[in-house]
Amino acid sequence: MAKTENAKKVPGALVAAVVVIVAIAAFVPTVYMPYKNKKPAMDEAHKEALDTIEYYDNSIKNQASIEAEINDLQAQWDKYQEDMFVDAKTTIKDLTRAIDARGDIIDLNIKVESATPDPSGLVTADGNPLYFNKIKLTGRCDRETLLSLLKFIEEDSIGHYYVQKYESKPVEVTDSDGNVVDKEMFENTIDFYLYYFNQNEKVAVVASDTDTATDSSK
Repeated sequence: MAKTENAKKVPGALVAAVVVIVAIAAFVPTVYMPYKNKKPAMDEAHKEALDTIEYYDNSIKNQASIEAEINDLQAQWDKYQEDMFVDAKTTIKDLTRAIDARGDIIDLNIKVESATPDPSGLVTADGNPLYFNKIKLTGRCDRETLLSLLKFIEEDSIGHYYVQKYESKPVEVTDSDGNVVDKEMFENTIDFYLYYFNQNEKVAVVASDTDTATDSSK
């Protein structure tokens, strides 16, 4: 028996179309719809993540700004302490600034000896002990400059100086040919002390008898 001639082959395009339709039908409920339902929550989580990143970025920037401000305030405080407090580290600056403001001193020399604890044992309420440095200043200047410098050391400086003694001898200043050019100059030596409470040292503060005494009449 012969095959029927009207048998037809299924077109490939139709098969492909059917496959696509089936795939779409499976994709929509299993992938697309869950994604669509979850997208608002995913978008919100993404925004929160971006906000968190921005927060930490700003925090880092603010930290750098705060650190810079702290460093600036520390520099201002250091300068304030230097301008308002004289100790062994700043006494040379204190004295030379005063000398520069009063005129030149020829052959100026300032010798500061090592810091020494004061034998009185005085301390501040914070426990900073009293120290002193012995200082010797030598140089040539006129009488007016010398008296002005002595007044600064004893009265005007913010440092606590105490002049032990000073010597002043008249000298003649000559030029290279030996001619006298100034008869009003004096060779000066000033021995004095600088007293200060050492901010870099702490000692135990012992309460006095008046602090610990009780009222016996009670």
